[in-house]
Amino acid sequence: MGRAAGEGPAGEGAAVAARWRTDPQQAAALAQELAADGEFTAGEILDQAVDAAVLEALLTLRRAGTVSVSDPGAAAGLCLHAVPHLALAAALAGADAD
Repeated sequence: MGRAAGEGPAGEGAAVAARWRTDPQQAAALAQELAADGEFTAGEILDQAVDAAVLEALLTLRRAGTVSVSDPGAAAGLCLHAVPHLALAAALAGADAD
């Protein structure tokens, strides 16, 4: 079965990352389910989940950089908001794809 534009391991990885925040076991099961069609492996989907989490952290840090001159306190707060995204990426990177 073909995928629509915007789908694939990146979109599936983002879905797995979002689910991991609330239920890691369900997210791992989702990765396995998405990999069942054989187009992508669970490992590839988890790799994309890591990428999605890191991207969120980087976007948050970029916003911090844009406000740092005018409002250092807000920039510090944004830096702290990047931490959960980085922690999620680390958890996903350490996840067993099997």
